[in-house]
Amino acid sequence: MAHIFHGYELLLFKRFHSEPSLWLEWKNKLLEKSRDAPSPTSLIDLEDIGGLPQGLWYLSVTLHKRQRYLMHLIREEAQKEKRGCYKKTGETLLSLYLNYYQFTEFHLDSIFKYGDDNRLPREIFKCANVTHLSLKYNSLDHLPADIGRMKQLEYLALTNNKLQVSAIPYTLTFCTKLKTILLDNNLLDALPGFLLTMPSIETVYRHGNHNYFKATFMWYHTDVNYRIIPAGGFGVAMSKVPASLQFWAAKSVIGQKIDFYNNSCIADILKDYISELYYKFYLCHYCKQALLRHLPGYKVITFKNPYLGNSCVPFQHWACSLDCAKALEVPARIEQIAAATKLDRQYEDYVNRCQQLFRTVHSGANRMCVCSRESLHSSCPSGAGDDDGRSHCHYCTALDAGRDDKESSCYCCLQ
Repeated sequence: MAHIFHGYELLLFKRFHSEPSLWLEWKNKLLEKSRDAPSPTSLIDLEDIGGLPQGLWYLSVTLHKRQRYLMHLIREEAQKEKRGCYKKTGETLLSLYLNYYQFTEFHLDSIFKYGDDNRLPREIFKCANVTHLSLKYNSLDHLPADIGRMKQLEYLALTNNKLQVSAIPYTLTFCTKLKTILLDNNLLDALPGFLLTMPSIETVYRHGNHNYFKATFMWYHTDVNYRIIPAGGFGVAMSKVPASLQFWAAKSVIGQKIDFYNNSCIADILKDYISELYYKFYLCHYCKQALLRHLPGYKVITFKNPYLGNSCVPFQHWACSLDCAKALEVPARIEQIAAATKLDRQYEDYVNRCQQLFRTVHSGANRMCVCSRESLHSSCPSGAGDDDGRSHCHYCTALDAGRDDKESSCYCCLQ
């Protein structure tokens, strides 16, 4: 049975994290109310708490639907305080709550509106058992690199956000069990090229994206040089202060495209540091190079046909140099032309078969019944009635009677 973590719980712990005094106030209040309960496991009557502020509606919902979970956390924290225990580095109320219950599904749809602080806490990506993550309708303009920590993830829903291709990190490829990804109704003009390196993916929802079909029809027939588009190089370096050795080490790890989250040689604190730096870089999809985003590079458009049952799907890659861009585009163009030629040939063969069948049916010679003998065609104009009121075509009836009456044909298949 799925163990689900809901959006109202996330909002509650985000609020407690930003306002520790609010957490202390409600922790003490709820502990006091629980002491008056008949037993430690009894639920607190919400009427005894009094009116909750409208701005704390998520606390009200949590107390109504997940009171046992919240009270268990509160009692555990109270016991730790009595024993004089301190929190470990990086430990938060949210991480403790998530670790207690080992959630397998996160339903976090519609919890943020445009203009809200919609940053997703890193703690939710550190849950090792999560298989389903839904983040629909949250006005997200980027997906954190920490998504690569979710090794068991099979389903990712990002419908109705504000994601561009560059906002989806390469670390998504670390989710080797991912089968379904929903990217519909975002700001994508193509799919991220690295999806082609993820053999586990079975379904991608992509329609309803800004300029998506424009990309499909505009670039499909263009020359190689038009599908290699200069990108970047318009910004300004963030600082003239020389970067630290830690920065250059992180850059090297990012460029190698290795799954650093699953590497025991890299300390957890360094993994967090690399995650924070990840969006400062573009990764070349051909070579092992990571460049800061203000530096010039190339955007490359390729097409895959077919892809997951679709006839033609555009993909966008990033390349650090013109040579890398051509190394991506030229083979993709050759593959595209070969696949298109194959599809054209298959379609032509199909048309020829249909025409041949049509001519055979209407030729008046060597007509044959294309109906199954077990099929009943009560509305067939050439049907012959049986004693039980059923109708078969003349050809089937003629065979049953031992006659070679092949001049009669059943046309019900054409109606």
